[in-house]
Amino acid sequence: MNPGPLIGKNDMFALEQSGECAVPGYLVLRVKGEATSLAELAPEKARMLGEMLARAARAIEETVGAERMYVLSFCEVDRRLHFHLFPRTAWLLDEYHKANFNANGPIDGPMLFAWARRTYARPSDLPAGVAGPDAVSARIRASLELDA
Repeated sequence: MNPGPLIGKNDMFALEQSGECAVPGYLVLRVKGEATSLAELAPEKARMLGEMLARAARAIEETVGAERMYVLSFCEVDRRLHFHLFPRTAWLLDEYHKANFNANGPIDGPMLFAWARRTYARPSDLPAGVAGPDAVSARIRASLELDA
């Protein structure tokens, strides 16, 4: 697991750009502490987590124009509780359909997520005209009130 550049943090959470995939707006929200399961969180921290997930998702959606936000938590490689916030944009869906020859088929979100992580490992892998992750992260950082 490669942590990406920090977007911001507060006493309970750290929000960072994905260090493993250059899709603009793909962020990872890490819960501070040793929790490895959502069920371990005290009710107040769980409420604050829900609010932070919603704020981060809204900032990502507004910044990159996501049609869908995938919010995933596997905690396999890094056991500490964290969430992947992955924007499924129109350009990404178009590229996925082209690569998989299934423009008329239903969208399988987990397959699209896995494909994108393999396909866009570096900013140079992004299609021409797509804003890079650093520029997008700077705009997201500006819209959230987190310490740098």
